[in-house]
Amino acid sequence: MSDNPALAGRKDRWIPACFILFFVCLAGLEVWFVTLANKSFTGMVTDDAYAIGLNYNDVMARREAERQLGWTASLAFAQGDGLDGALTLRIRDRDGQPLVADHVRATAERMSRSPQIQAVDFKRQSDGEYQAHLVVPLAGRWFVRARIESNRQAIHVIEEVDVRP
Repeated sequence: MSDNPALAGRKDRWIPACFILFFVCLAGLEVWFVTLANKSFTGMVTDDAYAIGLNYNDVMARREAERQLGWTASLAFAQGDGLDGALTLRIRDRDGQPLVADHVRATAERMSRSPQIQAVDFKRQSDGEYQAHLVVPLAGRWFVRARIESNRQAIHVIEEVDVRP
């Protein structure tokens, strides 16, 4: 050790500078990550999110009207050999009887960086069920959205389907 106190103070001046330099580099790295994330994907999945938010009370009123109808719908998916399979839609009225729908419109959607939407064509079977053949380009979680109309009343159903590779 040195007997000179002024010399001893100079040897450790680099330690606070290292701490400051570390945090400046860390802040710069975080700014770079945020910039990269915002340029590559904005996070927006729907184009009219603001309008949907403004009409939230209308959406809730529609859901309550659908609930009071008492209709139930269930969706089953049986995967085939590849990225395809059979969708079976069962619709029941308030009493549990099969419901004959005037119209069933459905899409299969996979939300990712570029949303993929495919039409699903349900055909009514003799037992009151509706079946469709689903072929998707990618494995993963697909959401089947269906609008079921009967006697000028309608319900909306969203079910998740897992397509394995």
